[in-house]
Amino acid sequence: MIQRRYYRYALYVLELFVLYLIEGTPGLIPPLYLAKPLLLTSLAVSAAAFEMPYFSLFFGVACGLVIDVGTGGIMGLSSVILGVICWYEASWNDKYIKNNIYMVLLYSAAACAAVIGMKFFVFFFVKQYDGAFDIFREHYVMRMLYSWAVTPLVYLLTMAVSNTFTKEKRKIKVKKRKRVPPSQRSSASRRRAKRITE
Repeated sequence: MIQRRYYRYALYVLELFVLYLIEGTPGLIPPLYLAKPLLLTSLAVSAAAFEMPYFSLFFGVACGLVIDVGTGGIMGLSSVILGVICWYEASWNDKYIKNNIYMVLLYSAAACAAVIGMKFFVFFFVKQYDGAFDIFREHYVMRMLYSWAVTPLVYLLTMAVSNTFTKEKRKIKVKKRKRVPPSQRSSASRRRAKRITE
């Protein structure tokens, strides 16, 4: 029998491709100052909030590869960045601090700044374009903020996916025995209590 987590992993992969299609479809997401968000950075850190380190590493690498295919640049660069961030996020979860929407927003800010900032570094800074910092201020900073701003929506979607095939923990209720006064006990129970005290 296939374990529930594998169905959950398959849903994460499906979510990855759906968000990639949404991100790449012209006119579906309105641009903000010619900038469009990178939904997959938010997806990677959102999934890492609910999963174990090894899957989070793999999924972060997968999201990074899809980002590199869609945006160009050095293949595998975004994979390394997202893989490392997701690994540490999942490893530190519950060990040092409980992951929640606020921590995911913090990890998302780091991921957006690192991935998009590295794109700027490769495309403009290394090639020493004139007006590179104006482009960074007007386009890349806006893309970082836009990508970070959509994180709560992606987080809610990912949380729904995570809860779909998560095994619920059953709460076992222990009934407390009522203490019966000696006057109401049966003769047999009184004899047993007398033998114990003797």
